[in-house]
Amino acid sequence: MIRKLELICGKCHKQFNAAGELYYRDNFRATKISESFFLCAECIEEWENKWQIKDAIFFEKDYSLYVDITLNDGCIYEGLDCTPMDGIVVTSEEIPTKAQKALFDIYQNWDSERKKNTLKDCIFKDEFMRTSFTCETYGGEKHENIAFRFNMQGKIETEKPIPDYIIEQIIDAWKMYKNQEIE
Repeated sequence: MIRKLELICGKCHKQFNAAGELYYRDNFRATKISESFFLCAECIEEWENKWQIKDAIFFEKDYSLYVDITLNDGCIYEGLDCTPMDGIVVTSEEIPTKAQKALFDIYQNWDSERKKNTLKDCIFKDEFMRTSFTCETYGGEKHENIAFRFNMQGKIETEKPIPDYIIEQIIDAWKMYKNQEIE
C-alpha cells in the first residue's frame, strides 16, 4: 500500500517540502517513519548560524576531555564531553559539522600549547665513559648530544644547563630505557 507522509518540522511545526535533502533527528524509540523528528531547511540554517563559536576552552578531568564553548550570540555550553578525531571535535551536544571543524582548530592550538614542553622523543647513547641524550619537545626545543651522569645523591648532572621540566622527563625516560635493558 502506498501512503503519503506530510513533512512537518519537529522544531517549528511548519509543513515543508524536501528539496534534495531531508534532515532528521534520530529517534531510537520510533517504530514508524511518521514518528521521526524531521527538520525543515530554515530550522537547520538557523541551527547552523547559531553555532558560530566565539571561544572554546578545553580541559581534562579524570582522564577525560571536556570543553566550555561560548557562542557569538552569548550562549555558553559548559563541561561538554568531547573527542577530537578526523579533523572534527565530537561533543555531547549536537553541533553542525562546520562548528565541529572550527572547534578542532581551537583544540589543535590548545593541544600544541599543552604539549610544547613535553618530550616528543629522547635517544640515549651509551659509550665508554660517556652517556648522553638527544631529545626534542613537541614545541621544537632540541638538546643534542648532552652528556649526563647521576651523582652520589642520585641527582642528575648535565654538561650544559637544561630546563627542569626537561630534566624530569629525561629521568623518567632513562628509567624506562634502563628497565628495557634488564628485560
